Amino acid sequence: MKKVILLALLMPYAAFGQIVENFEPGNANNWIQSTQGRWKADSVSAISGKYSLHHIFDNPNAGTDKIGIPIKNLHPTLGSVKWSFLVRHGYDPSSSNNWSVFLLSNADPVTMSPDGVTNGFALGVNLTGYDDTLRLWKVKGNVLTKVINCRLNWQTEIGIAVASKIIVERSQEGNWTVSVYRINGNLIRTSTGTDNEIFVAPWFGIYYRYSSACDRLLWFDDLKIEGIFFEDNEAPVISGWKISGKSSLEITLNEEPAADLMVPENFSLNSDQFNAVSVVRINALNYRIEFSNAFINKSINKLVINKLCDNSGNCTQNIPVPFSVVWAEQGDVIISEIMADPLPEVSLPGKEYLEITNRTEYSINLKNWRFSSEASNTPFPDVTIQPSGIIIISSTQDTTLFKKFGKVIGLKQFPSLTDDGKIICLSDSSGNFIHGVEYSSAWYRDELKAGGGWSFEMIDTHYPFNTDRNWTVSLSKKGGTPGLVNSVAGSNTDNSFYGVENVFPEDSINIIVKFSEPVLDLDEKIKTIRIGGKDVLDLYPVDPLFRVFSVKVQDALIPGEVCTLDITGDLRDFAGNTIQQRDFTFGLTEKSGPGDILFNELLFNPLPGDQDYIEFYNPSSKVIDASRLQLVLVNDALGDTSQTYQISGEKRCIMPGTYYAITIDKNAAIARYFSSDTKVIFETESLPAMNDDKGHLVLYNRELDKIDQVLYNEKMHFSLLSSFEGVALEKTGTQNKSEEAMNWHSASESCGWGTPGAPNSILAELQPLSSKVVFSSTKISPDNDGFEDFLEIGLSLKGSGNVVSATVFDETGNYVKKIADNLFAGSEATLTWDGTASDGELVSTGIYILFITLYDDNGKTEKWKKVCTVIRK
Repeated sequence: MKKVILLALLMPYAAFGQIVENFEPGNANNWIQSTQGRWKADSVSAISGKYSLHHIFDNPNAGTDKIGIPIKNLHPTLGSVKWSFLVRHGYDPSSSNNWSVFLLSNADPVTMSPDGVTNGFALGVNLTGYDDTLRLWKVKGNVLTKVINCRLNWQTEIGIAVASKIIVERSQEGNWTVSVYRINGNLIRTSTGTDNEIFVAPWFGIYYRYSSACDRLLWFDDLKIEGIFFEDNEAPVISGWKISGKSSLEITLNEEPAADLMVPENFSLNSDQFNAVSVVRINALNYRIEFSNAFINKSINKLVINKLCDNSGNCTQNIPVPFSVVWAEQGDVIISEIMADPLPEVSLPGKEYLEITNRTEYSINLKNWRFSSEASNTPFPDVTIQPSGIIIISSTQDTTLFKKFGKVIGLKQFPSLTDDGKIICLSDSSGNFIHGVEYSSAWYRDELKAGGGWSFEMIDTHYPFNTDRNWTVSLSKKGGTPGLVNSVAGSNTDNSFYGVENVFPEDSINIIVKFSEPVLDLDEKIKTIRIGGKDVLDLYPVDPLFRVFSVKVQDALIPGEVCTLDITGDLRDFAGNTIQQRDFTFGLTEKSGPGDILFNELLFNPLPGDQDYIEFYNPSSKVIDASRLQLVLVNDALGDTSQTYQISGEKRCIMPGTYYAITIDKNAAIARYFSSDTKVIFETESLPAMNDDKGHLVLYNRELDKIDQVLYNEKMHFSLLSSFEGVALEKTGTQNKSEEAMNWHSASESCGWGTPGAPNSILAELQPLSSKVVFSSTKISPDNDGFEDFLEIGLSLKGSGNVVSATVFDETGNYVKKIADNLFAGSEATLTWDGTASDGELVSTGIYILFITLYDDNGKTEKWKKVCTVIRK
């Protein structure tokens, strides 16, 4: 039986009243079922009187059935509300067998759900979760917010045999109280909580979820709802809203509005300038409003409705509807931990996992977000990450292993995490890039942990795009910190943005531009890029992390022409740092031939812990592609060669007159050799294993044409050095022949014993030859300080069949050293004297005479005597 009793007048249009339902007439005619025939007022195990509401449907499958009664005209904002009822659940609760009562619901029983479009308040056991505790929840769509944890375990404290009485009270201010009694009236527990949000919710409902074997085990009786009731004589009000897009909003009204006012001209956003472009009716109470302009993210927006009426003619005007909108932007949710190599495990499960962190103060729904890598693109389930929340991501079958560490999301196609590294990206439901990282096994930086079982952790989440400088191996004794703040967490400020790292033409109009870190808004700043002094036509990212872009130029590049890319505007990284390296020279590349690229500096005997390096020089007028050059190490004793080693895995331009150095560890080379040029030192995956004493290197192009070769030997070093470890061999002239030992010398001490990428410390370039024989200087000081350490003798000869001999004598005519003996010189040659005698010892300070003899291809002989002073300090 249902009745409304008016007890006392509070105001002219409102009265305190109640709704009572005890089912004693033996029917539930006033109740609406989600599916007819699932519920009945019957006498089977009735819990009060002769009849109780009972779930009666024998379902062969698991299911969810709902039933409700309208409570139209209840107004919780005007006074307190009290609900009381009896309930009995005849099966121990679980995640698949549970019940809840929607005290207030804006949705009817058909659509009433904790993960749909319902707004209201629900009391129940295991509405979410499975700990069997009675809780009061606020339901807003698919977001549940706990209002009260009653700390009452239904299975152990209530059980399945008898009913319990529940009384729920809400004050006008939003203070809630839940009291649970035994059927004999004894109080079991009273709990309180506060939530002052309220919804226009004209339904009371029961939500029953069951497995196939556990249906027909819920009874309900003696419902009483007390509060303020009055008939509607007011205009419609907006009872709720939901963001449905970056420029669309769904509003909910408390009653059906007049249809002629639900048109775009009746709605404006933030100002009168932005009117709606469409209004779509979802149902009688819900409408979707679309605007041409996006909302202001993470801020209060204001919808203004010019006029709003109901079908009874109640109207109101100029209704403001303030609402906040939040959507994730780049860097809001980040990948903060990576377990790529979980075996052998330390203390964590031996399974791969990722961890994501919400950097914002807003809850963010991740439904249909995606994790992607080279070979996978996996969607997220419907889950929300809380403000500053952390969620563990694993394969679906591994979620139970990680639940004890925190909140876990299982992905059916979890991206395979290779041990050596790969790119992984996180994007939102619209495909917008949110965060990504290219991790690397180099991040271990600890040989003891590189074998597996240790995760990579981000150091400072304020700088999520600071790449490898912001990642390191976990310090946790467990091997990682899934679900927790990272063990390495600390301040690691990103205070610089290097900028352009590489520019390479794919063809005459399409240019690849690579930056040192992601440039997330480059498409909005296309006007900042100029090539050859002109704006570019188009650009798009070719790298999922927004580091590499393809740029289309206005005018086609011309072979042999040196081009320059310039960044002219204010380009910044995610941390707000201004770009430093703004320009880069490049050009269309040509095939390399013999002598186009020359060996120029070698470190083959590094200090312990350091790596070898090799430097090249481009003496030609061509732009050479470094990726089409390869090294081979020759074993002269066996007549065998090593495998080929690519100079660069990335296409790079070696410009005319420039240096190009390669090593396995760039940072170590820069740290060791302070005279290096960091811009032209590049890391390569591997180098030939150069012996410390001697070796034979050959440089080939991709077609296996020999470009250059060098036979190095430690005897080519300055003989008076106490040790050759860590000392590079440098070419005495950039265009000197690499295979001639006399053209090499030890790097000077003053430069730090090596100059990778920079001009050689012992460089003694000859002046333009105006005669057949030219000295680089008239004096030398062979102290290896990088200044006039040796003498270079340039020969510019006619014909190609010239043979040269050169001998050094002291000022009294005594023999000192022969520096060339019947050398076949061709038309040009360079001789070097390093100030040593034939026994390898340095000569004394004094004047020395160089006697040079030439035999040309016509049988003629020419002789020269030239003087050089040696100064010993």
